[in-house]
Amino acid sequence: MDVGFTNPIPKKIKYGLVFFCGLLCIGCGREGVVTIKQVDYEHAKAVGVTFDTAMDVEQLRVFVGAESQTSVIGVIVSEGHQHRFTPVVPFTSGQTYTLRQQDTVVLASFSIPEVQGIPPAEVLAIYPQVDTVPENLLKVYLEFNRPMQRLENALDHISVTDATDGTVVQPFLRLESELWNAEGTLLTLWLDPGRIKTDLIPNRELGLPLESGKRYRLEIDSGWKSQDGMALQQRYSKTWVVGQRDDQRPALRNWTLEWKEATGKAPLTIDFGEPMDAFLGVETLRFFDDVGRVNGKLEFVGQQQQQLRFTPEREWQGPEIKIQVENRLEDLSGNNLARLFDRPIAEGAEAEPDTSKTQTLRIRRKE
Repeated sequence: MDVGFTNPIPKKIKYGLVFFCGLLCIGCGREGVVTIKQVDYEHAKAVGVTFDTAMDVEQLRVFVGAESQTSVIGVIVSEGHQHRFTPVVPFTSGQTYTLRQQDTVVLASFSIPEVQGIPPAEVLAIYPQVDTVPENLLKVYLEFNRPMQRLENALDHISVTDATDGTVVQPFLRLESELWNAEGTLLTLWLDPGRIKTDLIPNRELGLPLESGKRYRLEIDSGWKSQDGMALQQRYSKTWVVGQRDDQRPALRNWTLEWKEATGKAPLTIDFGEPMDAFLGVETLRFFDDVGRVNGKLEFVGQQQQQLRFTPEREWQGPEIKIQVENRLEDLSGNNLARLFDRPIAEGAEAEPDTSKTQTLRIRRKE
């Protein structure tokens, strides 16, 4: 009987299959493995992470922390099994990040060390800086000392409370594309225009974002971080009392010009007679003398955003100064020199006033 004998050729085939399956299993295991190689830096900022994996990187996402659902926006560049993830905004110092498969399974993590010796991020100013604002206030500005992160919506770090009764309110328009300046240091927040314009449905159903006679407190939380990962480290706040509605356009006839000395580099002060938009006030005025354009420094003086002082870089020439003002200059309610912000719909259907045009003021030196 040959029952006890084993054919040697099938045995080799059997061992070969076992070896192949073993390799396959090892390969499958490696496909689910992510190995962090290094965090990449440029100018002391963590600008990328390099990792190895055999798996399809289309299944990978980078998240803030181990449990949050905040994913990091960026791109992955691959070369073989080595990959580099570059975030749109540099990684935050002191923060841990995770690489996850299908947004849920954590495959690897890495941390960015705290950066030492860098001063904390600060809020330089909250505008309007006035104590009383009109009922139809249109914009609020936040100015920072360094570029801020934009991983989340800015409104997630900002709260507004009706200080009269303690309720939290939502006066601002939530935008997908937030209104930052190019440097990332100035954020413009619009109070909901649909609630400010009296002919629109949001105004009829919800009313104005702010109510006359009440006090409102804006707070910025301390967890908001700059692009280099430095947190604000303290809460910032600003309280406004809400006054009456402003339905009047700014008018040059109401402005007062003060030029104490008509020689040298004497500053010139404009009193608008009412608070004006802090940044349009600086952007929309130009100064000229007998020689031509005069450059210099423009800044609001005092706390009411009503007086603007211009200090020239060179000496004034000639007996007269001309001031060109663009029509787009606005007060706190968005009324500019050409039109009211909240004007009847029928009027709005007509041709839009040209806000790029300028008006001219003149002042002569005293003999």
